Amino acid sequence: MNRRGQRSTWQQGYPVEALGDLLGPAVERLAEVIGVPCAMAAQSVLASAALVSQGHANVQLDGRTYPLSLYLLTVASSGDRKSAVDHLALKAAREWERQQWTLYEEKLKAYRAATSIMAKPKTSKTISGAEGGELSEPVPPRLIIAEPTIEALVKSLCHGLPSMGLFNDEGGQFLGSSTMSKENLLKAITTLSMLWDGSPIDRARSMAGESLRAYDRRLSLHLMLQPYLANQLFKDPVINGQGILGRCLISWPERLAGQRLYKAIDLTRDANVQRYQQRITALLQKPWSLHKDGSLNPPTLELTPRARRAWIDIHDTIECQSGEFGELAGVQPVAGKAAANVLRIAGVLAMVEEASALDEAHIQRASTLMDYYLAEIQRLTEQEPVNSRREEADRLLRWANSNTTGWP
Repeated sequence: MNRRGQRSTWQQGYPVEALGDLLGPAVERLAEVIGVPCAMAAQSVLASAALVSQGHANVQLDGRTYPLSLYLLTVASSGDRKSAVDHLALKAAREWERQQWTLYEEKLKAYRAATSIMAKPKTSKTISGAEGGELSEPVPPRLIIAEPTIEALVKSLCHGLPSMGLFNDEGGQFLGSSTMSKENLLKAITTLSMLWDGSPIDRARSMAGESLRAYDRRLSLHLMLQPYLANQLFKDPVINGQGILGRCLISWPERLAGQRLYKAIDLTRDANVQRYQQRITALLQKPWSLHKDGSLNPPTLELTPRARRAWIDIHDTIECQSGEFGELAGVQPVAGKAAANVLRIAGVLAMVEEASALDEAHIQRASTLMDYYLAEIQRLTEQEPVNSRREEADRLLRWANSNTTGWP
C-alpha cells in the first residue's frame, strides 16, 4: 500500500495503469470519447471483467478460498452518461447473452416437442430408448439481471446459469423495488453478502418444491446510483450494520458536465476497445468446469512465493491501520474486506491476462486499485455533512421540477 499516512479530503485520481495493458487502454478510450471520468469507465469495465472471470477460477491461499466476484457501486448524477459507458463496457456480454437466448429458444422448442411425443403411450418407449434416458430441460441463459426480487435471483442462480451479474445503470430500480423494502431489506442484504462470500445457497421452505440448496454459485454486482440514493444507502443503519458496503468497491467521481466536447469517433472500431471486447467474449465462450450437479468447479489460482509475501505485507499493513487510532479507523468495514478484495481484483486481472498464477505484479496492481477505493470511502465519510446538504438540495430541485404547473 502506497498511500498510508496521506489522508486528505481531495479526490484521488483513478489509477488506470494498474488495470493493465488490456483493461487500462479500453478504460481510457471509453472515458475520453464518451466523456465520463476514468473512474466511472473503470468501474464498468472492472465489473464486466469480474463477471466473465468469476466462473473460471478461485484464488486459494493457505487453505482459504477467495472467489473472483466483485461488488461495485458507482455514484453519478443524471446526465453523467452512466448508461452510455456501461452499455459499451457490457456490449460483449450482452451480445453473448442474446446469442445464447436464441439457442435456448431453439432447444426449448425441441425439448417441448420431444416431451410431447414421449407423453403419447405408443411412442414413449421408443423415444426414451432412442434418447438413452430422460430428456433434460435446457437451462435459461440469464447472465445479467437488473432488478430481481431476491428470491428470483436465488432461483436463477440455482436453476439457471451458476454465474451471473446483478448490473443496473439505474440502480434506483433495484434499490426502490420490493426487494429492498423495509420488510425484505435484511433478507436481501444477508443474501447478497452470502453470495459475495461464496457460501452455499440454502432455502428451506414448507411448500413442496420451494426449498433450494446449491453450491458454488457466483454473483458480481454493479449498481450505478444517483447521489440522493447513494446518501440514503450509506446512512441506512440496516445496510451499514450488516456489512454489505464493506464488501463493495465504491466510487463517486467528480462531474465533467460542461467539459465534454463531442468526439467523432466510433468506439466499436477502436483497437483498444476491440481487444477488450474480444477478451471478454473469449472468457464467455470458454466452458466452465462443472460438477455433476451443475455447480461450478473452478480451478485454483495460486500465488507465487513473492506474491504471497507481498499480499501478507498488505494484509498486515491494513490491519495495523484499522485499530482505534489508525489511519483506517473510520472505515473499518471496508478496511476489513480490503485484503480479500485485493486477492479478488488480482485474480480478475490474472484471468483477463491469461495468467496461470498470481504473481507479485498482480498483487501490487490490485493493491494500488484498492488504495483508490480506501481513499474514496475515506473522502466520502469525511464529506458526509456536505453530501447530506447536497441531497437536500437535490430533493428541493426535484420538488420544484414536479410542481411547475401554472408557474410563469
